[in-house]
Amino acid sequence: MKNLFNYQIGRRKFLKTSLSGIALAAFPSVSFSQSNPDVVVIGAGSSGLAATAELMRRGIPVICIEGMNRIGGRCYTDTTSFNGLPADHGAHWLHAKKGNELYKFGLENKDKFKIYNEPSTSVVYDGKSKVSGSSFWAIYKKIKNIYGDGGIDESLMNKIPDSTKKNVWFDTAHAAITARDFDNLSIADDSLNYEDNYWESGNAFCKEGYGTLLAYYRKDVPVRLNTIVSEIKWDGKGVQIETNKGSIKAKACIVTTSVGVLRAEKIKFSPKLPLRKYEAFEGITMGPSNRVIMELKKKFVNKFKKDTNFYSKINSNGAKSPEGIGYGLLKMGGTNLCLFALNGEFSRNLENDGSSAMIDFVINQLKSNFGSKFYDKYFVKAIATGWNNNPFTLGAYSGAVPGKASLRPRLKRPVGDRIFFAGEATAGAYGTVHGANRSGIRAATDVFISDALD
Repeated sequence: MKNLFNYQIGRRKFLKTSLSGIALAAFPSVSFSQSNPDVVVIGAGSSGLAATAELMRRGIPVICIEGMNRIGGRCYTDTTSFNGLPADHGAHWLHAKKGNELYKFGLENKDKFKIYNEPSTSVVYDGKSKVSGSSFWAIYKKIKNIYGDGGIDESLMNKIPDSTKKNVWFDTAHAAITARDFDNLSIADDSLNYEDNYWESGNAFCKEGYGTLLAYYRKDVPVRLNTIVSEIKWDGKGVQIETNKGSIKAKACIVTTSVGVLRAEKIKFSPKLPLRKYEAFEGITMGPSNRVIMELKKKFVNKFKKDTNFYSKINSNGAKSPEGIGYGLLKMGGTNLCLFALNGEFSRNLENDGSSAMIDFVINQLKSNFGSKFYDKYFVKAIATGWNNNPFTLGAYSGAVPGKASLRPRLKRPVGDRIFFAGEATAGAYGTVHGANRSGIRAATDVFISDALD
């Protein structure tokens, strides 16, 4: 690395000057496709792409490898299933827009992207009846306030009054608020770990898809696709990454795979990581959540002027994981596409039955709202995501098990001064694309200022 960059200034001096406003105008003209780089970044989601870009900017030889046949991780826009219409399989909301780098980038590139505020319009159904939604929103906001207040590291379910649980709209709010069931959601997770001060600035959408925006944002980052990591050896000097396409030796690596993959030990570490790491993997787990994305005929979507939130009453008799559509988004970006979320263990179980079962469930639910002939009158095509069983994700996004929220900071701590960690689970704004992006930059900076590259 020192020969490639010539090191006319020391690495730590370069850090000081770059952070004070001196930035490289472009990536240095060095090869980032060599077999033995200084750093290997594992995973090409938002965090892996950010880490690679930051290391390239600093002139450090790096390669980014990805097990899937595409980049983006859980931020992926499908443009093939619906004849070019953009369908976000994962991340869709540009959260905390004032502090979101991708939101700002989208605004700056308005010739390519249409960025607009998330809709304030909602429709709420109680069976076939469209209702005001006031009763639903009252329960929804009450539970959100309990969760937002934080407190003792226990399950959200324990903090909700029995009178609220008995409300006829409780199951609907339960399914809508988060991907995790309330008994598996730590009330302290946000208050202990969430650092984004811009959350109240609101959210936005990208008409072309969040995955499309991310891919363009990181269009200059080279990635080796279909490269699956099986083992990281760190018993000697540096690291040796074992993949299905051979070994890669490096001075350090940045692991950006989901905490679900790490918890399942899909990647073997030799020697094993410290016990405190595995305790964190057990305490911060992936929430099960999926989407059915549906193309509907114009005579249905034209009932709505623009993107519209959709909620339908769920009657699950207070089940630990309510069985229903958590929320919907109709007429996405003004198109014929509609999104319907399935959350919690109910989502996991339904996914195990297959994508057809997921699509059939949503169609039947919509029949209960829009009539028995909904399918014949309005349906065109649908797909279902499968994040819980996807071997590269094993879930949707991270959350703390009750009693374990304090373990989250352990996820990002380096091991052996050569294995670094990034990803949404390690981010201050966890569960978000922009948080993952920041975590990648943070991990790359940690590598840069460490002794790993000496």
